[in-house]
Parts: sequence; structure tokens; C-alpha cells
Amino acid sequence: MTSTVTLSGVEFTRYIQSCFKIKAGNTVVWIDPLRITPAYVGQDKADLVLVTHPHQDHLDTTAIHACRKEGAPIVASPAAAAALSAKGLQATALWEGQSTAAAGLSITSVPGYNGLHPRAQQFNTGFRFQLGGLTIYHAGDTDAVPELAQAGPVDVAMLPIGGVFVMDEAEAAQAAAMVRAETVIPTHYGFATGGDPARFAKAVSDTAVVAILAPVIPRGLPAPLRLLVKLMGRRRKRW
Repeated sequence: MTSTVTLSGVEFTRYIQSCFKIKAGNTVVWIDPLRITPAYVGQDKADLVLVTHPHQDHLDTTAIHACRKEGAPIVASPAAAAALSAKGLQATALWEGQSTAAAGLSITSVPGYNGLHPRAQQFNTGFRFQLGGLTIYHAGDTDAVPELAQAGPVDVAMLPIGGVFVMDEAEAAQAAAMVRAETVIPTHYGFATGGDPARFAKAVSDTAVVAILAPVIPRGLPAPLRLLVKLMGRRRKRW
């Protein structure tokens, strides 16, 4: 199984968890960099870094330093921007419905939340932007909340399917329909939680094309930590 798919000339590579590199022409966007080293980056340093929220599997400052061009803008949820600032990295905070311009792109924040990603704390945001002629959406960590319809229609959506902390495969299929995605790339599975991309693909087969990407970095959490994660996930409350 490939880790990269090219859609209308735009290249999407999934590295681990919800970490993506998206490349079109000379523009490179990294989203939620995690466990990225210079060897993985090569010449594809980020013109723009997006950080959906400050959980450790999405905000990794070592990975950001590795993949980011010097001075390249970072756009993040308010909670993530505050966490980055505390670690010496300045980011533009973007919250629901707000837009900003960075690296020649227009980025809009889309609501995304649940009981472990609290809306009241401005914790997680999805990002919608255009690159290479495609409208692209990365949801971060969320349930299938009603506001996801604000993101659509999109050409490509990256949606979490792992359950526990986020929506599962069936909920993600509902979200795919809500955002009216032409192509969906499942994410946030296989690292700390389960999640079956084939089951997700079957659930959305009538409404969208599903591109399943193997992670470039296949290492998940050790079994004891995965059990701890499962127990922690019981604290999640639906929106």
C-alpha cells in the first residue's frame, strides 16, 4: 500500500497519525507534524505549518523544527498557538470561522470538537484551504458535529476514524457526507487506537472516493500505552 497519492497534481503523503505533507508545485504544507526528522523531510520543507490542537500526537516542536523552512508561518488553534508560544514558536491563532492569509494561501478555521477536545477552550480546529486548484480540509480531532457542514464542499477531506478520542468509521462516513467531499483520506488510526480504513471505505463507497494511505512511519505506541490510551478515552463525552 502506498503512503502517497497524487490528486489533480497535488501530492498527499501520510506520515503517522494525522501528520500529512501536501505539495503542489513549489508550495509545501505540513499538518500536525509528528516524529518527523530531516531524513523524512528531504527538500520538502514547509512553506506553511498547520497545527490543529496541542495534544502530543499532533503538536511536536522537534518535528516542526525539522520540517519547517526558517521563518515559515505557523497557523494553529488558539490553544495550540498558546502551547507553541510557551515553547518559543510563534503562531497565528485561528478560531472558528476566522480566516488568514499565509504562504500565499487563504486558510479558514472550521469547528471540530468533542469532550476531549473542548470547544470552550478553543482547543481543536479543522483547516480548509486551497492548494493547486483543490479545496482541501483537515479535520484535526473531532466528532461528526453539525458545524462540519461549514467545511463543504471540498475536493479532499482528511478525517479521523480511530474512535476512542475521535469519531469512529461510521461517524466519519457521516462527516464525509456532511463536508461533501469528493475524495476522503482516513487518518488518526493505527498509532494509539484501532480503526479500520476498509470498513470506513465501505461505509462511504456510494458518496466519495476513499484513498487509504499507509503511514510512512509505521511505529505505533507500545501495547501498555495503547491500553492506557483506551482507558483515558473513556473520559470522552460526546458533544
